Amino acid sequence: MDVQYLGLIIVIAAWFTLVGIIYLLRYLGFDVPVRVYYGVFIMLRDEELVKEVIAPLGNLLRRVPGWLIILLTVGLFSVSMFVIVPIPLAIMSINAWGLPSMLYLMFKNLVLMVIAVTHRLSPMETVERGFTPLAPLIPGVTVSLYTFLYIIVAIGIGILLHELAHGAVSSRYGIRIKSGGAFALLFLAFGGFVEIDEEELRNRGLLVRLAVYSSGVFMNIVLAYIAVALVELALLSPSLTQSLLGTTVVYVANSTDIALKNGYVITAVNNQPIASIYSLISILSSANSSNVTLTVFNPADGAVLHEVLSTRNLTMALLGYSALYISPWGIVVESRSFYNLMFWIYTLNLTLALLNAFPAYPLDGGQFLEALLTKVIRDQALRSKVMVAVSIVLWSLIGLTLYYTLVTGLYRLI
Repeated sequence: MDVQYLGLIIVIAAWFTLVGIIYLLRYLGFDVPVRVYYGVFIMLRDEELVKEVIAPLGNLLRRVPGWLIILLTVGLFSVSMFVIVPIPLAIMSINAWGLPSMLYLMFKNLVLMVIAVTHRLSPMETVERGFTPLAPLIPGVTVSLYTFLYIIVAIGIGILLHELAHGAVSSRYGIRIKSGGAFALLFLAFGGFVEIDEEELRNRGLLVRLAVYSSGVFMNIVLAYIAVALVELALLSPSLTQSLLGTTVVYVANSTDIALKNGYVITAVNNQPIASIYSLISILSSANSSNVTLTVFNPADGAVLHEVLSTRNLTMALLGYSALYISPWGIVVESRSFYNLMFWIYTLNLTLALLNAFPAYPLDGGQFLEALLTKVIRDQALRSKVMVAVSIVLWSLIGLTLYYTLVTGLYRLI
C-alpha cells in the first residue's frame, strides 16, 4: 500500500464507522436528528436553529443602523470580488496587506498558463511569474492526516459562522428563514446552509439583498482578523509566547554539537519573539551569515536558555505546512498547536472569502452579481442565461488552474 494514501483511507474508514453507528442507533430505536444518503452524505436540518440562534442574532443586529450594515458588508464584498481581499498576511510573516480577488487571480493564471505552454516554461518558472496554484485538501494526498484534523475544525467554524451571518442579516431585515443545518461528504467536503425564503428576499430592495449575500464573506474576513489578532496578542506576552507560540524542536541530528534537544521551544531570535516557522524563516533569512542568539524554553523544567549559532551557509527547507528543516544546524522544528489552529482558521476563512466573492453560480458572488444585473437586464430569463454563461466561463478558469496544479505537481508547494 502506498503510504501517502494511508491518511485518506483512515479518514474514509472513520466516516463509514460513523455512518454505521448512526444506523445502529436508529435500529436500536434512538431518534438521531441526521439523514444519511447512500452512505456517503450526511445532512442535519434543524428548524429549532432558527428560533434558538438565528432569530436572537437578528434581534441583536437591529440595534445596529441598517445603513452601517449595508456599508460594511456590501462595501467589503465589492472590494473582495473585484479588487483585493483586505486581510493582513502578518500571520505568515509576510509584510503585505491582502490578496488579489479570485477573479483577478484566475484571469492572471489563464494568461500565465498560455505563456507556459507557448514558451515551454517549467512549473516553477510559471509560479515565479505569479501563477497561483490551487489544489483540493485531500488527507494523505495533498495534506497529512495530522494537518487535516486542524482543517476539519477550522472549516467547520468558518462555514458555520458564514451561514449564521447570512441568517442573522436576513432575520435583521425581517426575511423569513425556513430552517438551517449542516452537511458533510466523506469528511472531505463540508457545508452549512440557511434556508431563506427566496420570494421574500426577491421582494426586498437591492441594497438589502446585497447585504444578505455579502454577510457570509464579511464574517469570514472578520474570523481571519480574529485569528491574526490572537497570534499578535500572544506575541506581546513572553509567558503566552512560551505556552502557545514559538517552534518546537522535533528532531536533532546525531552529528550536531548544538545544545538544542527534542522538545525544546525556540521562542525568540535576537530577542525578536517568533510565532511560527514562518517568522523563524523571515528572521533567519535576514541574518546575513552573522551569529544569532536563540531564546529557548524547556517545557520540562521551565528553564530558559540562550544558544548562539552561526548562520553561515544556512539553508532552510519547508516540510509541509508546519515543519522546517534547518541546515547545517541539523534540526527540524514545528509550529505549535495553537498557531497551527489559528493559521488554518485564518487560511480557510481567507479561502472562503476569496471563493464566495467569485461572481459565479451558486456562490454568493453569483447571487450578488445577478442582483446587480437586475438594474441592467430586466428580463429574468435573459439574465439567468447571462449568469449561467458567465458561471461556466469562470468555473472553467478554476478547473484549468486545478488541472495545471495537479498535473505539474505544483500541489506539493501548497
